[in-house]
Amino acid sequence: MRFVHAADIHLDSPLRNLALRPDAPIDRLRSATRSAFTNLIDLCIERQAAFLILAGDLYDHDFPNMQVALFLRSQLARLDQAGIRVVIAKGNHDADNKITSALALPGNTRILDDRAPESIRYDDLPVVIHGQSFRPGKITANLARDYPKKSPGLLNIGVLHTSLAGNADHDPYAPCSLDDLTTRGYAYWALGHIHKGAVLARDPWVVYPGNTQGRDAKETGPKGCVVVDVENDRVVSAETVATDVLRWQRAEIDLGDAVTEAELVERLRAALTLAHRDSAGRPSAVRAIFSGRTPLNANLARTPERFRQTVLELAAEIGGEDIWIEKINDETSAPSGPRRDENETASELIRIMQELAEDRTQIGPLLSAELEPLRSKLPEELKELPALELLRDAGLARELFTQLQPRLNALLAGEDD
Repeated sequence: MRFVHAADIHLDSPLRNLALRPDAPIDRLRSATRSAFTNLIDLCIERQAAFLILAGDLYDHDFPNMQVALFLRSQLARLDQAGIRVVIAKGNHDADNKITSALALPGNTRILDDRAPESIRYDDLPVVIHGQSFRPGKITANLARDYPKKSPGLLNIGVLHTSLAGNADHDPYAPCSLDDLTTRGYAYWALGHIHKGAVLARDPWVVYPGNTQGRDAKETGPKGCVVVDVENDRVVSAETVATDVLRWQRAEIDLGDAVTEAELVERLRAALTLAHRDSAGRPSAVRAIFSGRTPLNANLARTPERFRQTVLELAAEIGGEDIWIEKINDETSAPSGPRRDENETASELIRIMQELAEDRTQIGPLLSAELEPLRSKLPEELKELPALELLRDAGLARELFTQLQPRLNALLAGEDD
């Protein structure tokens, strides 16, 4: 026997940070969660699953529109035609939904009771599925404690939408401990609510499949469902299968010790190529993260638009329209300061410049000698620009030097070009 376990579908959830991008294919993004769910249904049919378990959060909002509910029903009807059953546990996003309650679902679909744990059996399948849907409101009770004992001679499966012992990235719902699950005697726990797939135990199996489609930069990597193979009343394998149609990726670029732009491009190319390969033919939304202590730090900060253009052009070269740069994070830092003798030389130069800037008898003639030939060539209307007051005002010269001193320090330390 084989069954499929999925959760956190979040139909019509927007793919955050991409919908506002002028270069993003809006229609493709809007339909991503629906396309991923369609892939899930296709997979159940192709793998000839006996049933599909959906462990909560079919919707992205408590009150989705009728079109979303009709789409859900049409996809479940495809499974009905293929003789595949469906068991649904409502999650926190589904509990208040009145549309699903009023909608006539196909005969193959069962929604677990929200008042107490329910056990579902089929005459032609050696399985019993225990579970409870969420009722409206925040569920803070440990629902797992009231689940029934296992039924001997059958494959016992528990379905629960839960934050388990707590997760910083998700609201706490139906919290319980791993021991609450593993000591129940069930062969498999089909969990939902946490969007990152994880196998928490294998004897018995306790599994989060993750969501079927990543929706933002926190939900990176493959997203999908779990295909479970069973022999007698024992789970023999649980295979994660991707259903996502767009993949969020992080491209980590360590610029530690890089000193030239060519090195930056080489390392960026390698990171983007890896992200493109790991998307397995899907479009990808990539967050490029630069880190490390590097002399390039000052250049990146000084010319952010040029830096951004380099990233975009390289992404287009590697993946064409299939790579979108969602964000660029510059987390680099300047390298350690220069050696002591270099510091001393820099300090002496800065001291001399400060003396010049503060000495009215020297700054005027020096600036005049350098700038007057240029000033004489300017049109009359430009000769009185405020910047040219430097020729007459040493105070302005001191102010300018104060503004430029950090840049000068960077130059002398080899952190600027």
